[in-house]
Amino acid sequence: MAFAAFIASGCVGPTRIAPANAACPTPPQDTRHWRAVSESAGVTFLVPDDFVQQTRDEGATRWYLHGDFSEYILAGFIPSSSPPEALGRVPDPGMMEMTQCVDSIGGRQVLVQAWRTRGGTFRDGQRMDRYDVFAVVAVHPELRFYLATGSHRPETQRAALAVVRTIAIAPARPERK
Repeated sequence: MAFAAFIASGCVGPTRIAPANAACPTPPQDTRHWRAVSESAGVTFLVPDDFVQQTRDEGATRWYLHGDFSEYILAGFIPSSSPPEALGRVPDPGMMEMTQCVDSIGGRQVLVQAWRTRGGTFRDGQRMDRYDVFAVVAVHPELRFYLATGSHRPETQRAALAVVRTIAIAPARPERK
């Protein structure tokens, strides 16, 4: 009888896994209190206040939500003349509900991709799905700026999609003669 009670108490019904947020349209998000980040090449964007910036590594800047490495924003540059839509992540079977779109920010085209990776992260002793975003925009003819994020929570993915829409690129300065 004790064994049957143990089995019954250990049984838990299936949990509902939230689907990935769609890459477009931009989900509603209040960004008024986010802090501005300035990268090189005239790139700026907003980051939620609860993300902590880490030291720059391998040419990219990284922020962790409350210092937790499993929820991150990664930003950097790709030397390329390819159009942004050619630089997206290639879908694979582990990517669920992947969507992508070409949106416009400040008059520039930006490729935005969002998906859920089944069992993509390990947290608190268990495998969990990871919610990812990848975006890329042309800075100038030979340089692209990218933003990549990952989290075990769809709310962080939703915020990351709003971060993408805050990217601004200053106009190039004319060369002095």
